[in-house]
Amino acid sequence: MLRKRNLVTGLPWYILRLSTLFVFGFLLTSCDKSITPEKPFETYNTSKIDSLKKEVSYITVPIDLKVSEIEKQINQQFKGLLYEDDSFEGDDLKVKIWKQADLKFKARGDGFFIFDVPLKIWVEKKVNVLGMSQSPSTQFEMKARFSSRPFISANWELKTLTNAEGFEFITEPKLRLGGFNVPITGIVSSLLDNYQGTIARMIDESVADKVDIKTPVLTVWNKLKEPLQVSEDYDLWTNVEPQDILMTELRSDKDLIHTSVSIKAIINSSVGKTEKKIRQSTELPPIKFVKKLPEGFGVYLYNLVTFSQAEKISNELFRSNRYKFSGGREIEILGVHVFGGEKNKLIIQINTAGDLNGTIFLTGDPVYDDKRRELILTNTEFDLKTKNVLKKAALWVMEGNLEKSIESDFGIPVDPIFEMAKSSIDEFFKTELQNGIKLNGKVNEIKPIGVNLQPEGLMTIVEINGDLGVKL
Repeated sequence: MLRKRNLVTGLPWYILRLSTLFVFGFLLTSCDKSITPEKPFETYNTSKIDSLKKEVSYITVPIDLKVSEIEKQINQQFKGLLYEDDSFEGDDLKVKIWKQADLKFKARGDGFFIFDVPLKIWVEKKVNVLGMSQSPSTQFEMKARFSSRPFISANWELKTLTNAEGFEFITEPKLRLGGFNVPITGIVSSLLDNYQGTIARMIDESVADKVDIKTPVLTVWNKLKEPLQVSEDYDLWTNVEPQDILMTELRSDKDLIHTSVSIKAIINSSVGKTEKKIRQSTELPPIKFVKKLPEGFGVYLYNLVTFSQAEKISNELFRSNRYKFSGGREIEILGVHVFGGEKNKLIIQINTAGDLNGTIFLTGDPVYDDKRRELILTNTEFDLKTKNVLKKAALWVMEGNLEKSIESDFGIPVDPIFEMAKSSIDEFFKTELQNGIKLNGKVNEIKPIGVNLQPEGLMTIVEINGDLGVKL
């Protein structure tokens, strides 16, 4: 029997038909492969943001006390008749001492001030001459010299430690007896040696009673607790939790007594005003004295790149892009959708056409790249369920490094984050807490330190370091 053969090839007709069907089927499946893997579960974890709210900061409050103000307080309290003994009992003397003029402090350079107190002294002396009792009196002037070291106690009192440094007679003390002048310098000197200590204590008491440094610091302490809006556009707020107070020793010069207080605090920031109730303090913690104050504040601010913004940028980057694979295959990206997945992974849903029609899902870690100044992806790979489908239907896609190409090209510019943070803090530093109490500081460094996926988008966490003070 003769078998039918193709005239051109000489092959049997049924072999040709089988070959044709095989080639056609291969071309059909390779040119129109369609996959729809299951979508990864969408989820978000906000715990990372809450864990960043414990950065220790130090807010410096310089305190300058005018020497003239301390002089004024002392002179107001310490004036006129300072001492009166109107009895001869015990020493046969009556004495009155007046302060003649205001005292003036002069810095000695070792933390001490020296000053003179001009005094006028009246003395009446009981004497017996030839069996007769007489009580002549005299007046004279002198300067009593003192040194005083101001300091602040742990319970917030400005005090002075005043010591007698001797005295100098301007006019010599003499009594007139029987037509003769009788010097009484020795008697008066002994009296003043004892009384100078009394004057020193009077000076110290007048300073402790009248100079208040606790109230302004307590005002700053409570004002810092109140929420402050850092940025209206981003609805960013900060509030301060004061913890402790450190202080250096007083330093003095001609006109001022200086010290600095450092309030140890935690500065919290939030998107939206916190509703936490603020409790006002009526007392300050005891001062901890240190040789040198720690400096610097640290605060975290948050900037949101919404998923709609991220998708817009991603589609501008990838839509209509064509990727070539082995065997002459090619796919085209029709669109990109992004959302959050487990373990803070960014999920990229890619709709494709060409030799692969359908949807694939990639996962990657969103991080900030210092050199590119962009949010980028690392550890990008096909989602597990996408992998399983591709292994069965289109292994060539997995072998073509598509995920690495997407990772290389993906980038969301975040320079606006730096500008937002800088302008927000600049405005923050202009804040007046109360009349005469203003913030004062500078930013040393601004850097994104993490990206946390929120239901609304990619939240970039920005760390800001600098120096912050309060100017009284």
